[in-house]
Amino acid sequence: MEEFIGPEHLTRQLDIIPLDVLDQNITVVGAGAIGSWVVLSLAKMGFSSITVFDDDEVTIENMNCQFFPHKAIGEKKVESLAKLTKLFADMEIQTFDVRYVPGNRPLGIVISAVDSMEARRMIWEDHKDGGGADYIIDPRMGAETSLMYVMNPNNPKDITAYEKTLYTDENAVQERCTAKSTIYTANLLAGQVCKAVKDIVCGHSYTRVSMWDIGNNSVQLYNSEG
Repeated sequence: MEEFIGPEHLTRQLDIIPLDVLDQNITVVGAGAIGSWVVLSLAKMGFSSITVFDDDEVTIENMNCQFFPHKAIGEKKVESLAKLTKLFADMEIQTFDVRYVPGNRPLGIVISAVDSMEARRMIWEDHKDGGGADYIIDPRMGAETSLMYVMNPNNPKDITAYEKTLYTDENAVQERCTAKSTIYTANLLAGQVCKAVKDIVCGHSYTRVSMWDIGNNSVQLYNSEG
């Protein structure tokens, strides 16, 4: 019979992440280079209410920077991710093998780990008028660059600031196929996302905007007030 692993596996972080915040509702939209590592990390941190949306399958191109083994090629990303999260963190996650569409409006924290500006705008518009997420975390990555926005969709200041970043996909920088992604950028950015989640649920000041030129070892951080 398999031994039960209780809260004791979280003892080394108890002074940093209290047990009573770990039931926070978290929705991750996208299970790719950022989303797959974020889900694993949040589950390892002990978060017990994680929902993931993604309609893609695992492909060979995902092997360099996403949390999937080669034997998962051809599987649905959310199905593979659910099995891996159970294996690595003994945590059940809720998954939907569909694209996120307006009207889902999950509560709590929404992580917009998508790969298009159109999808980011859709998620934001679905929540900014209240009644949905308390915070939207939007991580964006290149091969050696990352951006992260942590925004309150009910705060007029955040609405004004964030909507200035929602340019069109046609205006986005197009990187060469051989210079699109690296695992270290994905891991560094996933770590930032998880730290932002921790800060939010613990009521701490959080990094509101992060701009990291990883290739040139330069970073700019702007924290929330308070």
